[in-house]
Amino acid sequence: ELTKLACEAAKRHGVTVSVDLNFRKKLWTKEKAQSIMKPLMQYVDVCIANDEDFEATLGIHAFDGNLSTGIDQIDTYKGGMLEITRQFPNVKSVLRNMHTVEEGDWMGIYYVDGKFYQSPIHRVHSLEAVGAGDAYGAAFVHGLINGFDPQKTVDFAISASVLKLMIQHDFNIVTEEDIIRVMKSN
Repeated sequence: ELTKLACEAAKRHGVTVSVDLNFRKKLWTKEKAQSIMKPLMQYVDVCIANDEDFEATLGIHAFDGNLSTGIDQIDTYKGGMLEITRQFPNVKSVLRNMHTVEEGDWMGIYYVDGKFYQSPIHRVHSLEAVGAGDAYGAAFVHGLINGFDPQKTVDFAISASVLKLMIQHDFNIVTEEDIIRVMKSN
């Protein structure tokens, strides 16, 4: 209830509301997550989601559950992103951070104003995946706040996430310059 009140206040004051769906089955069931998140989506402007998050938190199928073939399912993800904007028209953008397991390929997708933007695919051996999604979300918001164009926003976000994969523990201790260097190196 408090989250709903905060979202309502944000909307009244013209504040952009973002959500990272980030489903954790140890914290709640899919049914409980959907019963909470679906009503809150009417307040959301920016939605960040990972592989299973579409279905677990909103009941929207976009992933077959096989992390090793995530990027191969790009059209299914895009369909899920379009369905979110269909069900929740106030959501202006939806993004996707697709990955396989520790040895894998990472990329981001950003949908805004009727167009998809995709980052390059990064081949990565992750030292530790904890915090990589948070790094992605934080870098994406950084891009919005700083007026990056959509392509630069998704490239910046995935580059921050990729850098976090190479850092142990939960903090992404990199600078904007570090992230831009990764963006330029492809």
